[in-house]
Amino acid sequence: MKIMNWNIEWMNKWFSGNNTPRWGSSSLSESQARTCAAKAAAVINDVGPDLLCLQEGPSAIAEMELFLGEFFTDTSGPVFEAIIGSDGRAQKLYVLRRRDGAFTAMERVIDAPTQALADQWDADVNGDMLLEGYDFTRLPLVVDVDPAGTAPIRVVVLHTKSKYVHQGESKWNNPSRRQEFVVEALEARRRISAEGFRLRAYLDDLLQVDRDARIIVTGDWNDGPGRDLFERSYLTHNVADIVLGSTFTPDLIFHHPLLRHVQAPALFTARFDDFVDEIDDRPLLLDHFAVSPALAPVVQNADICHDAYEAQITGNGTARQDRPSDHRPIIVELA
Repeated sequence: MKIMNWNIEWMNKWFSGNNTPRWGSSSLSESQARTCAAKAAAVINDVGPDLLCLQEGPSAIAEMELFLGEFFTDTSGPVFEAIIGSDGRAQKLYVLRRRDGAFTAMERVIDAPTQALADQWDADVNGDMLLEGYDFTRLPLVVDVDPAGTAPIRVVVLHTKSKYVHQGESKWNNPSRRQEFVVEALEARRRISAEGFRLRAYLDDLLQVDRDARIIVTGDWNDGPGRDLFERSYLTHNVADIVLGSTFTPDLIFHHPLLRHVQAPALFTARFDDFVDEIDDRPLLLDHFAVSPALAPVVQNADICHDAYEAQITGNGTARQDRPSDHRPIIVELA
């Protein structure tokens, strides 16, 4: 059973029309949009997942169906069925199940703990020492899937708040505006931390009911191993550490299969210029799998799909139509 996760960069810009979709937008011509889609489809076909979790999907499911209908249809009909996240505006979450794959069914979870994820909770995300109502930037998408012959697996797709700060590099490099950048960057990181803590509380609730719960959390968490300037000096949190769990409850810690199966030089899913630490083309592990303790023993493999991704790069990959995405996909394989 192969589960793939991928942030496909701004799929929404491939389309116009929402519920009456067509290829192309104000950002990409029809030809450019189809080229981006063809590259992404080639990567997916190369990897061959049974379940595909996506971030930055199009805002309307009809647009996703246009993509799937053109690139993933065989003689029996659509190759994938899709569930769309309930919010996220132009960056929706999706889960796609291969109809003839290892998972025989998939359904959106609507139980009370999962529905409560949509509720606000108290958090101080701007550092004013006052608690205010906060909710997820993009509500996690939670589905239950049925592997043939074994117990169901709950899949939680998380795309946290971005760390992006508008005009961030120019603000950081301008002494008179650097503090402005720091304030905005800290607020973004506090929001990411709040989302990580809320999701971990949800996972703890599930495990309190059933210690043998089979759960996978995946997605673009906009954070990864190591501590950046803001975590070191401004005492913000690493969201991956939060989601994985506390060392004080070791039997509840989720496993991170990429760390076990991928060698250090290849342990990245995106490359961006880091103007704060002054590292150009810095490799970052932003996309993750977290596997519950009961499910960890059946993990056979995990990988970052560098070869499938790089096979679709044209030239230096600078133009949007010259790359399938700005993130590389990740996979986990279960027995």
